[in-house]
Amino acid sequence: MERKKVVRCWGAIVASLMLVACNQVPDSQPLAEDSLWQQGQLNNGLRYHLLPVSGKPVSLRLLVHTGAVDETPAQAGYAHFLEHMAFLGSDGFDAGKVESLFIGAGVTFGDDLNAFTSHDVTSYQIDLPNDKRMEDAIIWLSDIATGKLTLDPVLLENEKGAVLGEFRTRHRGDKPAELKAFEALLQGSRYEGVDVLGTQESVKSITRDELLAFYQAHYLPQNTELIITGDIENQSLEPMIARYFERARFADGEARGDVVAENIAIDSGDEGIANLTAEPLYLTGAAGQQAGMSLLIELGDSQVTTDTQYQTVLLEEAVLKAINRRLNDRHIETQSPLLGSYSFPTLVINRYIGVIGIEFAESDRLVAQQFFAEELASLREHGIGTIEFEAVKDTFLNEIQSLDTQWLGKKAFEYSEDRLNALIQGKTQQSKEDVRSQLQHFVEHLDQTKLNGAIELYLSAANNKPVFVVTRGDSIRKAEVTFAQFAQQFSAKGKTLIMASAAMDIPMPEKGGEITFYEEVEPTTHRWTLENGIDVWLRQMPEAGDRAYVYLMSSGGMAALPPELRYASTLVSPVLARSGLAGVSASKLEQLLVRHNTYIEPLLWETSHGLYSETAKEELPFALSVLHQAMTAVKVDEQYFSAVQQESAVNQENWLSSPLGSYVNQVVGTLYPAGSTLQPPTVKDIQQVTPEQVQAVVDTLMHNKRNFTLVVSADIDVSDFNRMLRRYVAGIPFEAEYGSAEIAPVITDYRTNPKVSTASTQAAEAVDNTLTYHVHLYSQGQPKTTRDRFTADLLGRLLNQRYRDELRNTRGLGYDPSAQLIWSDGSGEALVMFGVNAAPDKLDAVRASTRQVLEKARAGFTAEEFAVAKSQLAKALTPGLTNPQEQARMLSSYVLFDADPLAVIYPDNVLSTLTLKEVNALSERLIGEDTQQMESMLTPKRVSSKVADPDA
Repeated sequence: MERKKVVRCWGAIVASLMLVACNQVPDSQPLAEDSLWQQGQLNNGLRYHLLPVSGKPVSLRLLVHTGAVDETPAQAGYAHFLEHMAFLGSDGFDAGKVESLFIGAGVTFGDDLNAFTSHDVTSYQIDLPNDKRMEDAIIWLSDIATGKLTLDPVLLENEKGAVLGEFRTRHRGDKPAELKAFEALLQGSRYEGVDVLGTQESVKSITRDELLAFYQAHYLPQNTELIITGDIENQSLEPMIARYFERARFADGEARGDVVAENIAIDSGDEGIANLTAEPLYLTGAAGQQAGMSLLIELGDSQVTTDTQYQTVLLEEAVLKAINRRLNDRHIETQSPLLGSYSFPTLVINRYIGVIGIEFAESDRLVAQQFFAEELASLREHGIGTIEFEAVKDTFLNEIQSLDTQWLGKKAFEYSEDRLNALIQGKTQQSKEDVRSQLQHFVEHLDQTKLNGAIELYLSAANNKPVFVVTRGDSIRKAEVTFAQFAQQFSAKGKTLIMASAAMDIPMPEKGGEITFYEEVEPTTHRWTLENGIDVWLRQMPEAGDRAYVYLMSSGGMAALPPELRYASTLVSPVLARSGLAGVSASKLEQLLVRHNTYIEPLLWETSHGLYSETAKEELPFALSVLHQAMTAVKVDEQYFSAVQQESAVNQENWLSSPLGSYVNQVVGTLYPAGSTLQPPTVKDIQQVTPEQVQAVVDTLMHNKRNFTLVVSADIDVSDFNRMLRRYVAGIPFEAEYGSAEIAPVITDYRTNPKVSTASTQAAEAVDNTLTYHVHLYSQGQPKTTRDRFTADLLGRLLNQRYRDELRNTRGLGYDPSAQLIWSDGSGEALVMFGVNAAPDKLDAVRASTRQVLEKARAGFTAEEFAVAKSQLAKALTPGLTNPQEQARMLSSYVLFDADPLAVIYPDNVLSTLTLKEVNALSERLIGEDTQQMESMLTPKRVSSKVADPDA
């Protein structure tokens, strides 16, 4: 089969871009496939892709090149429904055995065992902790691929409830503007009007015979590919693949292994979507969505198979990075009335589309759109400046520098996902060294003139599509009348901007300090105490490669603030992002951070706060210097405060006026007393915040002496780290708080004091025909210990599995019911929350099922359930043991709140000693009869009168 292609105007753009980039159109060479992958094809046409990866996990993917676009109108939703039925029985697995077998091996449904259907493909996923169940996984995937699904009629009827629940989850009453834009871009192609879920009518009418016919027509070996990575041996695996996948069952009911398929090229999308047009698109946003405008730009095809195409993709990425940086910087500098700006590529079926846009309050539309038009016109006419160009180029240099570390940390499932995406998109998957070579070639041949030429080409394209979004409830006419003005402003000659020619630098700390204590906790973990009281931990991890991960944190957070500063805390991050640091403006600081391959952000959580940084290892001194300045030299710039305050007020007003925002606000207002850190601010609360209050938040949290702890994960010598600590960290000054106190009180037992009773009920009105149902259970007790951290995780998994089994698998009441356990560090309060989206007429059934799950959970869990949850947790923790960022995050949390830090490094020492008795005891504490309980729901208006539960 020859791959179908459509000649596009994009071909001319590619040629123009390559002229810009290289001064001539080079002979295009095919990209080389990564030779580490072993590929093969069975006689029946099935293809397989194998890659041994160090470590115990094994990852499998089955890709079937069949999706919603292969359905007839009468079969709408069949491909997706078939994906659901694959988990409900086959020749090798009884109904329910698929999930129970793999979950018993430590696999978690959703994270490790899952599937998805798109317009073009269906994919099945199994990520195993080791190879013990690999053959079972292969048998199950082969049953799917070779026609052996049972499609039990009784289970089929029950699964309709779950699929209809997925409609309620994904197809809310008011679609977001992004989804409407996606659907509009499919017009004129074979994808137009095709919904992956189908229609509710078609799903309700599915019969076994009809689904079986679709299955046998499309799940053919020659349409199928198998991916296996991890702890595998190709020589022994290939015969196993052949044994299970060669024999396919066809419509005559017989298994046959003598079918020889033509070696065809699998098409990943055929004609794809139509070209963009310059015709404006007017959309209404979903409830709570902001007004906005964007410009859609046609980029390249997803099937990147030649070096010319790859270089073009990199150039498109550079163009969008440059535009994004300019819009963000100018938004700050001009204090334009925007709520945000963005520029990024997105994949629409087979075509990448550049999305450049802004958000704003509807009342600011004319001013915001003028800013947008004039800034893009300026970029088109005059391009970017030297510093902007260097910042864009630095992002690619940083990518090259980080390449080894990225590859070093890749897990089996990541290799499988990379391969899966490459096959779906029809692109060549290259080796690390080939990717490095492509990036180096791009950087070497990119200069400011060439990038500006590319920016001009894209912003001048005749088929760039303007998209206008109005807020829900407003008339499209508000945007339509502004189009002519925007078009005139955008087509006018752009203004020349005066750009800085050199970047400023961060000042060095004026003085250092001394180390007062050091110990080797274990061979790869070290601890210091500095003279200013900062506790320091270093995890030496070769897996970090050339990167370093840094947390400088203290207990405190929102809990450490006086009531009058709590609403000001919501503005801290955005205000500081505009204020710059140590005399360096925000835009120049961002350029400086990129140049030094460093990222930094403030963190403000319920019971802790501080700074996080990720940097190149060689730039760790720079990152620590920035952290020093962030601790000592942060000043709120009042020039930008008002703009941030206004943006925050508009965002909060939109959120609180949406049905979901109103619902959450009412629930939280019922749960917590006034003044609680969890109470969301009103618009008036935000408007009353002053710059002085924001500065006071910073001073209170960062300048006062607390239990600040620096945790670093990096592959670095202790002697080198010693010098950095003395120079950049030990000299950070702190002020005593509370008069003569040496150190501010450490947050060890923070409580919000929820005020609900056992019969509280809260209802609100939804915008669609969906019931959102929650039961909240609050408990009081001691703050969690090291063992509590593990038992709480196990309990959360057990509750979630029970709730899912009852409401989805047994009752078919919802697509994705879930139970969550939330227990903040340093707090004695815990929240367990059950939630589901269901049909409104199923409220009584949902209530009864939730109550049943809760009553049975209070009676305790079984040894078998406990063993499964332990194996799942062990698997979930394994990747984090070699993930330097996760080690730094967890170690920071543990040492701040007096948990055993060795449990982060050696979790099995705790996990292996946990008992079912401990989990059942924690269950009694967190969900027992004495817990405070509240039921809440978001319901359509017509059933609001039914919310009272006489048995509550």
